[in-house]
Amino acid sequence: MVLKALLRGFEMVSGLRINYAKSQFGVIGGDVNWINAAAQTLNCSLLETPFSYLGIPIGVKSSSSIVWEPLIKKCEAKLSKWAQKNISMGGKITLINSVLNALPIYLLSFFKIPQKVINRLVKLQRNFLWGGDQDNKKIPWVKWDIVCLPKCEGGLGIKDIAKFNTALLGKWIWALASDHQQLWVRIINSKYGGWEALQSARAQGRHSGWWRDLRKLYHYDGQSIFQHCMRWKVGCGDKVYFWKDKWIGEDFTLQQKYNQLFLINEQQDDLISMMGTFDQDRWSWNLKWRRNLFDYESDQAVNFMEEINSMYIQRYVKDVMLWKADPSGVYTTKSAYNLLITPSSPALDRRTSQLLWNMKIPPKHAVFTWKLLSGRLPTRANLSRRGVNIQDTACPLCGDVQEEVGHLFFNCKKILGLWWESMSWIQAMGPLSVSPVDHFLQFCDGFGAERNHSTCCGWWVALTSTIWKHRNFLIFQNKPFEPQKVMEDAMFSIWSWLKARQKGYNISFNHWSSNISDSFG
Repeated sequence: MVLKALLRGFEMVSGLRINYAKSQFGVIGGDVNWINAAAQTLNCSLLETPFSYLGIPIGVKSSSSIVWEPLIKKCEAKLSKWAQKNISMGGKITLINSVLNALPIYLLSFFKIPQKVINRLVKLQRNFLWGGDQDNKKIPWVKWDIVCLPKCEGGLGIKDIAKFNTALLGKWIWALASDHQQLWVRIINSKYGGWEALQSARAQGRHSGWWRDLRKLYHYDGQSIFQHCMRWKVGCGDKVYFWKDKWIGEDFTLQQKYNQLFLINEQQDDLISMMGTFDQDRWSWNLKWRRNLFDYESDQAVNFMEEINSMYIQRYVKDVMLWKADPSGVYTTKSAYNLLITPSSPALDRRTSQLLWNMKIPPKHAVFTWKLLSGRLPTRANLSRRGVNIQDTACPLCGDVQEEVGHLFFNCKKILGLWWESMSWIQAMGPLSVSPVDHFLQFCDGFGAERNHSTCCGWWVALTSTIWKHRNFLIFQNKPFEPQKVMEDAMFSIWSWLKARQKGYNISFNHWSSNISDSFG
């Protein structure tokens, strides 16, 4: 009755009304009869556990299927609404980044995602990207680790769920270290010990799963970034541990660098503010040793004192935690994620990636070019290497040699004339490479560097994508391969791109194609 009176008083003061029909009432550890009577008095329904608050299940472990199963079903439902065969590769990448990676962000920012859930979500994304489903599996032409690399590193820019989860959870670690005034930080400090406990204390069985996951993240999963990229900028020294925190060197503590002196010091667990005193705002150290220093320790002690005396301790300035991975010194999810995404064997080098993704061309053509440059197109030779039974691996255009990427696009006798004509437009002479990456750089960044660079790059993409399209017409629709028709279609493609990206472009196709050399001049 008191609670209902308080709520009624709130309604009268604020002018807002409480919808009791949508409210629920629950008590942990109370008598069942009393709970039912109280809910009836308040005109509320009973609250059953576990329940959700702001979309996060309360009272269950983060590894429980109750937390993650609704998310997985939601992702599956989103995927089922799109017909994969009607969406280009570029469209699929956009959908994965804008829809599938956006759905779990709220949960990923609080819970450590279990590996089995990661595997299921990645499987959904991978099948959607390459066109597979539960019954039919298609070839994943590129390793998922490479697909998840940034575009500048040779990937497709799809987020790695596990590493993105680590970067999101890192915000809690940063807040614990840098902001002690927030209410939740004060609660964590009183319950678990806060930042100091996160660094050193051992997890106990009574600690929550969230806290244990955060400790594991700091000490193991995120060791390469959280322990190496967080350091203190010392003010008065009331938050920084003298021996155990990073405040002098970029990648070491005084304990690590001067371990012998640490072992004989009596102030091993003291803050900087406890290691000396201020005399009229001038700081002086007051170090206490268990014994006198030996001769061999004297030189080390001299270097030690010079190093700590070089630091300026200020009486009325707060200690500030710095994040080295961002110029602002403040932790951001983006900077942490970029640190975690470290390419081991990227599909493309940085220069080629920059040229490709800076071009103003349709996304599906950009993704096609990425697959071509990384050698991942389903040519007959590539299919045969991946265990697909191909009776005839010869080039479908000339029938002379095996259909490799280099031969099909650059060295086939039905294709060479197209490149010779293209080189005449930019007034270039010399042999061209049969390696896709070398050919791309040679034509665009070599011959085309002194010409209209963007048009040269666009033409290379237009011609190669048109060759592939007409090659597929020949194989699947039995249409004849006509080099002149390929050239005309490629010219129309690049003209349409130029018209779409340049405001006020009013040159007709006939006029442009008749004076095509001028576009490369």
